[in-house]
Amino acid sequence: MVFAGPAQAATAVPLGTAGSYAILAGSGITNTGVTTIVGDVGSSPTSVESGFAACPGADCVALTGANHTDPDPNDAATQSAKMALTTAYDNAAGQTPTTIPTELAGQTLAAGVYNSTSGTFGMTGTLVLDGANNPNAVFIFQTASTLITGGTGNVSLIRDAQACNVFWQVGSAATLGAGSTLRGTIMAHDNISLDDGVTVDGRLFAGEQSSGAGAVTLIHDTITRSLCAAPPPPPPAGTATATATSTVSATPTATSTVAATATATRIVNATATTLVGVIPPVGGPPQVGQVPRGPVQTGDGSSIGGGHDRRGLLAGGIVGLAIAGGTVLVSTRRRRN
Repeated sequence: MVFAGPAQAATAVPLGTAGSYAILAGSGITNTGVTTIVGDVGSSPTSVESGFAACPGADCVALTGANHTDPDPNDAATQSAKMALTTAYDNAAGQTPTTIPTELAGQTLAAGVYNSTSGTFGMTGTLVLDGANNPNAVFIFQTASTLITGGTGNVSLIRDAQACNVFWQVGSAATLGAGSTLRGTIMAHDNISLDDGVTVDGRLFAGEQSSGAGAVTLIHDTITRSLCAAPPPPPPAGTATATATSTVSATPTATSTVAATATATRIVNATATTLVGVIPPVGGPPQVGQVPRGPVQTGDGSSIGGGHDRRGLLAGGIVGLAIAGGTVLVSTRRRRN
């Protein structure tokens, strides 16, 4: 289903110092299995991690980024990020939404702010977000309570939509089903739970408030902090961009009707005496032509040239001719084809 109504415009949500984090929690992060995380991780005020041993291992995390709970639990960077998260959460919650169905699967949405009458969102199939060729297009989804995706839940981005500009403001908890794919930054008031094999192109922020709520649970998942693609640089100052304009001169093609007149010289095929060209009479436009491998018959019925030798040469025949003002210039210089 394509949403046809006018969507409320959305403005980018400022993440501030939280932007470098892939996972930010309030009451700890728990992992089971082998999980891959690209981006910083941290939890404040409760800085507890489980299953974060270095890989390889049964329960381990392949981390590309800073772990702000080890060796300095609840460091100043994580505290600052949690305050920035509260600001971002309030910003997303405060933007005016357009109401759409609770089930997101099957919808194609333009940039805008969305909520549902139920106060929740579910996704059991593919949601398409259409950037309309604008890489700065912003999508915000607001729920009063939950966000729940099924195993086939998937967010697809088309026409320059970017995961860095997709935000999920969740009033209570978010649960992502096994094998699902979510794009964007989840900012949940409470917990975020991922089942086995979930892929997140974005961020998981749990416990937006300064209390101890907001745990993140992982099971063999992949979380990659989304980054906006940089726009192309402007051309250097004083650099002109040239636009080439081609002018094509059309040469009209003349259709000649051969009449019985002595002023026309004909080129015929020597074997079948088939007409293959007409030399214009005196006063016609100058032309340069290639005589076929046979004789040239002039206006008085005489002919010139003909024949190939066994080496593929025009032996004693016409190589080329030029006609200017009715004068026929014939070249009999031997040359290879």
